[in-house]
Amino acid sequence: MIRSILIDDEQHCLKSLQNDLKKYCPSVTIVDICSNGKEGILSIKKHHPDLVFLDVQMPWMSGFEMLEILEEVNFSIIFTTAHDEFAAKAFRISAIDYLLKPIDSTDLQEAVKKVENKMNSGNGLQHINTFLENIRKPSGNQKIALPQREGYEFVDISSIVYCYAEGAYTKIFIADKKAMLISKTLGDIEELLPAEIFQRIHHSTLVNLNYILQFLRTDGGNVVLRTGEKLAVSKSKKDNLLEKLGLKKF
Repeated sequence: MIRSILIDDEQHCLKSLQNDLKKYCPSVTIVDICSNGKEGILSIKKHHPDLVFLDVQMPWMSGFEMLEILEEVNFSIIFTTAHDEFAAKAFRISAIDYLLKPIDSTDLQEAVKKVENKMNSGNGLQHINTFLENIRKPSGNQKIALPQREGYEFVDISSIVYCYAEGAYTKIFIADKKAMLISKTLGDIEELLPAEIFQRIHHSTLVNLNYILQFLRTDGGNVVLRTGEKLAVSKSKKDNLLEKLGLKKF
């Protein structure tokens, strides 16, 4: 049984979520319902829940600010939010579960199932801690959760040198580490990584601008990386790359 607390300032959202959990998620037991962050903090300290459904946008104290006040986050979290691109991206790179309002019952069931799996494997809290670190840091200093066969590996975004498309997979080259093959497309990875740091230089290549040592005009255009590797730049991507590098167009 998963002991849960619901925290949201909108009463209709609380009522709807409460009803859906009772109807679709019998493994979840609701131990308390709170309408703001202050109540949530007191309830968490009192009940020691396994799972908290936490609204991101609340008056006076957001869900993120509430978590900052807590001395320790030793429970799973499913965030509930209206569409917020910054928050959604932070959730995705940390592999954190979140639900968009109005909450779909199928999405709710899937999110609860993921929490159950993480609780059983004992690695759910790593995702939460990585997420909390990420929202405090500039995008280049964050970590990304990369899916592996038995879970996730958390990698510093700044250590990713470049990414290369291999069909429905992406090979990620990391400084001083063995390359990782990820079951996500290059487009999926590009969406997660900060656009101010990573630039597509070819339909199959996404590169960390901080690792570019030289741009060469030869053979239509190439970049030389600090690792010594040379990567082709496609004609259609060259102007955007040169603009990012602060160079005049050729």
